[in-house]
This record gives sequence, C-alpha cells and structure tokens, in this order.
Amino acid sequence: MQDIRFEKVFDDTTILAIGSLFRRIDNSQWGINLDLAPKAATASLRLSNIPVLARKRVLNPTQEHKPAGFHLAFTIDNTGTWQRKRLGDYPVSPAIRAMDKRQHCFCFLANDIEIYLPQLELARVLLLHDGYLSRSALDPDCLKSEFSIEHVSPDVARVNVLRSSSYPLKSLDDYESRRLLSWILIDPDARASYESIGHYQKLNGYEKGGYRQWEFEFTPPPLQSVSFEVRGRFDKQTKSMLVYEIASLKNIQAAIPDEVQFFHPKLREYARGEGEGSVRLVGERPHIHSVHDGVEANADTSPVLLRAPAVVFEFSKAFNTRKVAERKQESANGKADEELGSLASADVSTEESVVGGGLPCAEWTAESDETDELHLYANKFDCFGAMLDQLEAAHGCVIRSKQLRKLPKLYRCNRHLLLDGNPRCLAVVEIESQNRIFHILEVDTSDGICSLSTQLLRLTSQQGWLEQLRLLEEELTQKSLHWPSKRLKELCGKDGYSGIPHPQTRSVDKGKLPEESIEHWAARFYSWMRHR
Repeated sequence: MQDIRFEKVFDDTTILAIGSLFRRIDNSQWGINLDLAPKAATASLRLSNIPVLARKRVLNPTQEHKPAGFHLAFTIDNTGTWQRKRLGDYPVSPAIRAMDKRQHCFCFLANDIEIYLPQLELARVLLLHDGYLSRSALDPDCLKSEFSIEHVSPDVARVNVLRSSSYPLKSLDDYESRRLLSWILIDPDARASYESIGHYQKLNGYEKGGYRQWEFEFTPPPLQSVSFEVRGRFDKQTKSMLVYEIASLKNIQAAIPDEVQFFHPKLREYARGEGEGSVRLVGERPHIHSVHDGVEANADTSPVLLRAPAVVFEFSKAFNTRKVAERKQESANGKADEELGSLASADVSTEESVVGGGLPCAEWTAESDETDELHLYANKFDCFGAMLDQLEAAHGCVIRSKQLRKLPKLYRCNRHLLLDGNPRCLAVVEIESQNRIFHILEVDTSDGICSLSTQLLRLTSQQGWLEQLRLLEEELTQKSLHWPSKRLKELCGKDGYSGIPHPQTRSVDKGKLPEESIEHWAARFYSWMRHR
C-alpha cells in the first residue's frame, strides 16, 4: 500500500486495535473506531475503508513492513461448532487493548491451539471486499433493493444490477470482483451470512451520546473443510492465538451455476474495431493516491480501483462470470471512449458517489482469486492447439508439456485483464523436435487490444526456467504486451528466439485465427526449429 495514503493518518501508522462502529443519529454514514500508533487527530475511519483495516497492519507506509505475527495454517470442519466470545476473554489479558475488549470473536480449536478470531476480520475477508459491500452490509434489505437474480437455466444465472443501485459498475470490469459478488448474491449460505450483519446491527445497536454504536457481529457461512492461513499473537503457555489478520481462505464451496451473467443498462461489451491505434483500460495513475476520509465522492467521475493488500480467496470449484450488454463499444484498433486514457486523480474518496460530490470516486479491490479456473479460458487457444496438433502429426514433434498461466496482477498495470474483465492467459508449451527442446509462448489477444506474435524459444539453459518465466510474465505485463527482448536475449542468446506472426486475418477478426491457415503456421514453426 505504499502508493495509497490516508490524509488523516501519519506516516507508518500501526493499527493496534479495531473498536466499535458508530454514526451520528442524524447521519447515515458509519465510521469505525481505531487505536493507532502514533495517535492521529481523528481516531477513526469511515466504514468504506474496512477492506484495508486489520490489526497490526501499517497505514501510509514509507517502506516495506513485514507482516506482523505468528503464521498458522489449519483446516476447519465447519463454523457450526464455534463459540461466540469477546476478545476480552483471551487468556493473555495484557495482549488485549482496551478498545478491543468488547469486540466479538469466534473461539475454536485448531491444531490443538485455541483460536480467538475477531468476527469483523472474518467478515472483512469473506464478505466486505470493497467499500460498497462494507457500507451496504449494515442494511439487511440492501441486496434485495439493488439486485435481482434470474435463473435463466440450471447452468446460467443472471444478475440484474438495478438502475437505482449504487454498486460501482467499474468493479464489474474485474473478474475477481464479479465472482465474489456472485457468491454473496446467489449462494444461499453466503447471502444469509451477509444479510445477518444488518440484522445484528438493527437488533443490538444502541444509542449513546447522540450516536448509534454497535460492536460488529454476524453469522458466518458453514465454511465446511475450508483451509485458513492466519497471522497473530501465539502464546505458548496457554496454547492460544489471537488472530490479527487472515491471509488466505481456500476450498470455499459455492452453490452457484456454471455461468453468472451481469447486466446493467449502462454496461457495454467491447467489440473489435478497425484501423490503427490502441486504447487504455484505465487512466494513467499518479505516483500516490490520497484517500480523503469522509469526503463524498463525485458520481460524475470515472472510478479508480485501489489495490489493497491481497487476500488469497479460492473456491473449490470454478464458475464463469461475464458482463452482458444491450450495446457494444469498439475497442482496440478502433474508437475509444473519451473517458478512457485520462489521467486518474491523485485525490480520491472511497465514500458512496453522489451528484456534486467533492472528489473523484475510488473503490477497493483486495482479493487474489486463486480458484483453479484456467480450463474456463482454454477455448481461447483452440487454434493454437490445432497448430500444435499439426506440429505433431505432420512434422514429428513431441509435446512434452503445456500449461495455461494467468498474467500477473501488478500495480499500475491493467494488461493482465482482457477488455471484458476476464484474465489474460499465457500458454506455455515445451516441445521436442529432432532431439532438441524448444518453448512456445502464446498470449491471449482475443480482445484485439494488440497484435502480438507467438514466441519460439531455444533456451541456453533449462536451469531456473520457472523463475525466469515468472519475471518474463511480469515484464510482458508491465510493457503493455510487448515481448521483453532484453530478457529473451539473456535466456536464449541473440539468435535463440523468434517471433512467429499469426496468420493474417481481417481487421474485424482480430484475435481469431482461421483454421485454413493452421497448416502454414505450423510449417513456419517447424522451419525455424529445423535450422536451429
């Protein structure tokens, strides 16, 4: 988070404790009390910022900070056996700050250790993925009034984002945000868990000194056989652990159809255009975004996505999500929206957008979805796969291995996503020809954002290839889908790599390859390998 600053907070501020939620009785905006070191002028932040609030996390860092606490991994049976306690019940009482003592937690055994897990921390990672979901959770009827669900068929559900909804449509450009929202809206257990937050707030919130206050609590979904990775304070003598932060949740079961479609009248699908030129997915970013807590966001501005520290979130089974629209928007090599490519504002607000708001709007995105989903995107490489089949059948080559990899998500980069918001994948193939080993790299450009040749490599050494591949993927993404020639030369030597262009296609078919050209394409690969 070195590129994100909170205006009300000093540099290198540590969150020591997270207290009650509150709002003025005559105001609808909720805040959350914080125990900070060093002390800030205002010891609270708005509820919209919950996605980045965890105990011992450092805000406004001026340098890298090692995550605090003891690391522990465990798998639970389910949440039904968990006890409800307060953090003040933790057996090592000096470890609990005064602000924390009344906060609700779950208590259970894992690896023979008594775990004290703050309820807000579990909800933050499970359900409160962005500012919208954090604000809306306190109203138990919000989802009903902002989304409608249609079950189109047993395998397809459609989420209609209603015209009156305040959900930031920009978040639907991100496949991870779509998948997590799908789970909350459609899975019965997840939805009941999310709506329980608002029910508890209405039931147990209380008024005091002109404020409504509430100690956060909710009912979690069953989370059967889910694996956790957490960090926190471990006490050997009492064999107990106070969780500061959840780093990973894996094997989350989801009762969701194979495909979820999202519709809103303002959504657009991107169609390939003609001509030259390129398009930017988001505005260029300033060096630092300053979050002005409590300032209303302007509904007439294009939202900026702020990347919070990632939490690994993995479903047991993948499902596809996509946007559907009534109209299409030309993209790469065609006309671009006027709003695309503009300079993103340095000063932003994470509050709900309103007409006439003071600052450009911003939204958090924190989850790192590691669900095994690559099979969902394999069809983007059908013609490439047919070319590999041709190399085997007609030229005697042997495919030793092939894999799909998602391009990495990097700060200030957006080319890891296709224009439809789904991940952009890289096919990596190890192939043998005449007792020599080659590697083929193919990037999904089915959105027509650019023309990128397939790379054919003969490595000077296989040692450290996986690490070199990771670095190559990062540079490819950073360079806006241009092959990093310097690294390729280091890996293969001056003449040990070559870009093999795709067969010529009509401009309206950018990203697609005609089957009749496959044989000639394979012959060009074989010709290069034969002379190396």
